[in-house]
Amino acid sequence: MTRPVTVRQIRYFLAVAEERNFRRAAERLAITQPPLSRQIAELEAELGLQLLERNTHGVRLTSAGELAMRSFAELMHSFDATLEHVAQSANKLPRLRLGVLNWVHLNRLSAMERSLVESGHASGIDVQTTTTIAAASALRRNELDAAIVLWPASMYRLRGDLVDEVPLMAFVPATSDLARQRRIAVRDLQSLPPFFRFSRSVNTRMYDEFTREYTAHGFRPKAEAPAPDPLHVFAQIGAGRGCTCLPAPFALHRYAGVQPRPLRERIMVPLVVLTASRVTQELHNALVKGATRMLSG
Repeated sequence: MTRPVTVRQIRYFLAVAEERNFRRAAERLAITQPPLSRQIAELEAELGLQLLERNTHGVRLTSAGELAMRSFAELMHSFDATLEHVAQSANKLPRLRLGVLNWVHLNRLSAMERSLVESGHASGIDVQTTTTIAAASALRRNELDAAIVLWPASMYRLRGDLVDEVPLMAFVPATSDLARQRRIAVRDLQSLPPFFRFSRSVNTRMYDEFTREYTAHGFRPKAEAPAPDPLHVFAQIGAGRGCTCLPAPFALHRYAGVQPRPLRERIMVPLVVLTASRVTQELHNALVKGATRMLSG
């Protein structure tokens, strides 16, 4: 055979063989007779056999046609059953419950979701915003399957891999002298107390990591203030009180009286994929690969 026999040709042949009439077969297939006749002729040419004989009463199957009808009917039954099985198995796959920080870019989430579906790991992704501490707890309680967050204080019963790094930016009062600089040295934030940041009890690992970075660049806040949530912090800074450092995506939004400025130093915020220990290594690796592509796009 110079060209492979197609599923369409087989289905068209079976319609003619069962109807014993080209006109009725064409109506059943919702096509006209010329393309139906052409497909049958191409099938016979590929097989090198005559399968049908036309006569004044309709169509008669040759002996090869009788064999082809039985064999092709079994083949199509198996083919359709396989398609149904695959479709049903996909529907049985669970949807992946993914927690993300509210500032993480999800523009390419659909590509990550499609990859997981096509690889048979999930039937889809359900996203919910979370914090690092809440995500770690939810993973351990089987309320989430995975999360894109910061490194948690404890990795107990968790698995994690770095997937991206985001730069920190300074956020200062728009009326301050620092707001007029294109870039700010982190040590200059000492002139705008208090420095808003999350408390150490929230995440000792990240708190200590950022403290080491600040200290290495000569920044030792004169006074610190708790940062219960970004909106509270921006309200304080907008009123001319204090400053903070937050991941760069926060600068995509405007806050009254607040001026974001890049830091001269390279201080990065790590983003990691966390999964619970019950999640297979294969799924974890697929999530890491998908998240890396999503966040780097």
